[in-house]
Amino acid sequence: MDEGMFNHLMILDVKLPVAPLANHRLARGGDKKVEKALVPAEAVAWVQALRKGGKAIQSIELCGPGDVLASVSTTLACLELLQPEIRGAELRLTSLGLGGVEVAPDLARLGVKTMYLLVDTVQVETAMKLYAWIRPGKKTVPLAKAAELLIRGQAEAVQALQAAGIRVVIRTTLVSGVNDAEVSALAEQMAGLGAAAMEIGGEDSLDLEKLSVQASKYLPTAGYRPGPELPPPGMPHSCMEISMPQPSRARPNVAVVSSNGMDVDMHLGQASQVLIYGPRDDGLPCLLKARKTPGSGGGSNRWQALAKDCLHDCFALLATHAGDAPRKEFAELGIQVILTEDNIEGLVDVLYGGGKKKKCKN
Repeated sequence: MDEGMFNHLMILDVKLPVAPLANHRLARGGDKKVEKALVPAEAVAWVQALRKGGKAIQSIELCGPGDVLASVSTTLACLELLQPEIRGAELRLTSLGLGGVEVAPDLARLGVKTMYLLVDTVQVETAMKLYAWIRPGKKTVPLAKAAELLIRGQAEAVQALQAAGIRVVIRTTLVSGVNDAEVSALAEQMAGLGAAAMEIGGEDSLDLEKLSVQASKYLPTAGYRPGPELPPPGMPHSCMEISMPQPSRARPNVAVVSSNGMDVDMHLGQASQVLIYGPRDDGLPCLLKARKTPGSGGGSNRWQALAKDCLHDCFALLATHAGDAPRKEFAELGIQVILTEDNIEGLVDVLYGGGKKKKCKN
């Protein structure tokens, strides 16, 4: 799917991957690389950028790459910052539900309308087959005990969220021979606890339509299959046409982290200098100068010094990687960190409105 198609897609369901910490891993999921989460300021900037691009936002969903309730402080901070940006959009969360009882009143206060609760079983034995590990709190506990806490915690979360006025939609992924025979019992129990609806997905070998009919005796049921998403700005494979930050009179330049002067190929934390690109007198972008970065260490002071000494006239910074701390610091100053590995000249040309823009990938 390319950018032209997104240009005509005027109503969006926006997903914001703001959860940096995981509290479980599925046994069938393997050791997949976890993508970097947006910091709250970046998530808000993404919503603002979409609206500036003429997009109407139907819903805003806080989701992975971890679990939004595994790092509650980050989730609540993001919800607080999003308040002026909601503007009628439905605010949603996706979570395993652990910790939902304690945080339900805060979520309701901050305008969350729907919680997609990832419930794949109501049986401890089945949970032990589905999950490689579950971390209900800060400490790892044996899987058998964690599975018990999960089953109980999810049931309590449904009740607490529903009592707080948040609509609970159960999202269930079925695995052949593991939990597919439990779909009716799961739907019946969730309905009794106050869930409003159920979405069912799973392996292609399963007759999902038949299984949905079984569940629909207890809850309104729909199919679920993750579709292509519009990646936020600064993340790999994002749509440059929408995510591209804009130069301003105060910040006309772009900072680049590079070892060879030709490619974006370094982690921000390893950079001894940043290359500054900007428009010449004739308006064409080119390399203007190099600026030395502050020495390593120093925590947040280092990033503040970098922003002040090196990025004071920059609207974007290009690097292969950057930690949460500098990204948060820069986002709050209006400097967008774009994580990429590509040729500098081509990227800079795109940022200033020229060149061939990147395609969005399915």
